[in-house]
Amino acid sequence: MHGRLESDGAAETTHGQKRRVMLVVVLLAAGYMGVVAKLFYLQVIDKSFLAQKALRQQQEVVDLPPKRGTIYDSTGAELAVSVEADSLYGVPANAHDPRQVAAVIAPILGLDKRSVEKKLDGDKKFVWLARQVSPDVQPKIKTDGGMEGVLGWLYDSRRYYPEKDLAACVIGFTGTDGKGLDGLEQEYEKYIGGLPGEAIVERDGRGREVLTVNEDKNSPRAGCDIILTINEKVQYMAEKALDRIMEKYRPLSASAIVMDPNTGEILAMADRPGFNPNEWSRYPTWAWRNRAVSDLYEPGSTFKIVTASAALEQGVVRPSDIIDCGKGELDVDGTIIHSADNEGGRLTFQEVIQKSNNVGTIKVALRLGAKRLYRYAKAFGFGAKTGVDLPGEAGGELRDISKWSGLSVASVAIGQEVGVTPLQMLTAMNCIANGGYYMRPYIVSEIRGADGSVVMKRSPERVRQVVSAATAVTLRNILTTVVEDGGTAVEANIKGYQVAGKTGTAQKFERALGRYSKTKYYSSFVGFCPADNPKISAIVVLNEPRGGAYYGGVVAAPAFKSIVEQALTYMKVPTRLPEQTITVGR
Repeated sequence: MHGRLESDGAAETTHGQKRRVMLVVVLLAAGYMGVVAKLFYLQVIDKSFLAQKALRQQQEVVDLPPKRGTIYDSTGAELAVSVEADSLYGVPANAHDPRQVAAVIAPILGLDKRSVEKKLDGDKKFVWLARQVSPDVQPKIKTDGGMEGVLGWLYDSRRYYPEKDLAACVIGFTGTDGKGLDGLEQEYEKYIGGLPGEAIVERDGRGREVLTVNEDKNSPRAGCDIILTINEKVQYMAEKALDRIMEKYRPLSASAIVMDPNTGEILAMADRPGFNPNEWSRYPTWAWRNRAVSDLYEPGSTFKIVTASAALEQGVVRPSDIIDCGKGELDVDGTIIHSADNEGGRLTFQEVIQKSNNVGTIKVALRLGAKRLYRYAKAFGFGAKTGVDLPGEAGGELRDISKWSGLSVASVAIGQEVGVTPLQMLTAMNCIANGGYYMRPYIVSEIRGADGSVVMKRSPERVRQVVSAATAVTLRNILTTVVEDGGTAVEANIKGYQVAGKTGTAQKFERALGRYSKTKYYSSFVGFCPADNPKISAIVVLNEPRGGAYYGGVVAAPAFKSIVEQALTYMKVPTRLPEQTITVGR
């Protein structure tokens, strides 16, 4: 019996060993199957993902900037171009001593050593070190020898403005990344900017970092060219006239715009102070502003063209009607309003406009009434953007009629309680020049692709009829008397041509004091020529002229004359003075 027990124990031990062996075999088999399954998953199911991950680890994609399109004036003169200016890149992964590299190149590039060292410290395969390096600096940077594989050059382009400050506030500028930051450069970025390309950073056979570009798929695509309505020579005339104004009257700022009143094309748009877009970062931000479309001012008497047009159109007055201007002052809702120099007496309506008499204008406006005056002010485009294709345009200020006070009819009639831009005011005057139509102003006439194809072509846009042709002609004739003997702008008279226009001398409203200043003014003149067949319209606005003179007919009208006279000669518009003025009206 004892032997049987031993035999049973041995059998039991053998059976246990077999179970343990089987367990080990099963575990090994399971482990093996797990490895096989994992390999199958990695090599078959997850193959694409892992391949892409490995590729990302081996390669890095770098954006290549495209060449921006050129900006031309209406005659084909280049106002903004892109010129070759290679950019320096670094490969931090290959830089064994970033401090040494930075010490060599930072002084040459005019950069901070610490910032260059920081860029080169790491495992990245690509970093920009200096964009658009000037040609005289580039030869001083060695990319061979000890710098091989650490530094390299890539083709880039730099924006250049050959005429420097000419039309700078219109054209704008770009940043070092080649993107438009202001003006037309920003407004038309999607056209002019082009499409960036790609370069791939990878290792060559020796393990060095190299850049490759697939020319068919990855090369940058050049941007479109922009053709402006601006004429370079007329723009120059406008800017030189403003330069003389700034020197003589020392205003805070000045703006001038020249247009074709029949089409809405902007031939020139100038601002002072200006800036050089090639060095835009050296100027304060306010110097970049296009004041001709962004800055509001109370127009004063130039706004009387709205009051006069509405009154003539509605038949509440005729040019020959006598207006009793009394002693040159008028009580409106408890406020005494004066005419310039308290000029009063009995004047025809034509003389009221010619002499810019406030009392006479207000008396006619009171006949017209608030609703009709407001309706015509809106029709002339005030209180809304013109829709010009420029960034930063202000919509102006014209309070809703429900918010007018008992004084508002009188104030609005003479250009107070209204905020306008120079462009709005000139666009309104164009309605009188072209026979009564509101033409939308524009500054880009055409966009062409890099291959010369026409991407966009703009045509004149007649938005609405504001007044009848008869009213426009009647007011034209009245406005010609403004620049004749007895008018407020004899300084705008151009020999051989008949000029129509209106002066404005508006007291600046001092919000902090809640009253109009007695020493600070906006001075302006707006008009067109030749009066009977207008080819050019223009406006000149001065913000706070100093030195004693401030009347629009004295400080702004001469600049208008200088610009328009030169432009008419340049455009070969023949001199012409009609033998008689034909007045059309009721």
